Amino acid sequence: MRRVAVLAVLLVMALSGVAQAKADVAKVTGTYSYFVLDEVGNPSLFRSVSLGAQATDPVKGTWSYTRPSDISFGTVTCLRVDGADARLAGPATFSGGGLAAVFIWVHDGGTPGSAGDAAFLWGSDPGETLDDMEALCENKTSSPWYELDPFTVVSGNLTIHPAR
Repeated sequence: MRRVAVLAVLLVMALSGVAQAKADVAKVTGTYSYFVLDEVGNPSLFRSVSLGAQATDPVKGTWSYTRPSDISFGTVTCLRVDGADARLAGPATFSGGGLAAVFIWVHDGGTPGSAGDAAFLWGSDPGETLDDMEALCENKTSSPWYELDPFTVVSGNLTIHPAR
């Protein structure tokens, strides 16, 4: 009986070690804000985004996008992390502005706060689908900005955790 108890304890310890040794998954978290240029070129159109996603299988997470005229939010269905850069995509579960899906690229400047952080969010145009947004995420296109530059984050903090 004693031998069985010792074996059981050893088995539990071995399985605990295996669970602890499991690698972390890539994650992206943060809330950040940026300005978009208005029709005369002034940075006056405020935008805010919140992200929380992890690259499990399937990907888990949420996103929200706020601008003065509406708010949209949804789930994350694609997440690709490459060093300090991450690409995300997902459908809108609610959109006051009629978005079907989004593609989001973020760069973590590596400092506390917003210093060095940059971001880009593309809300689907009419006719663009979740598949289109996920293709941008999956393909890691070097410049998927639709001829636009990424925006400098002016407040908040993005944190990208590559898998270990």
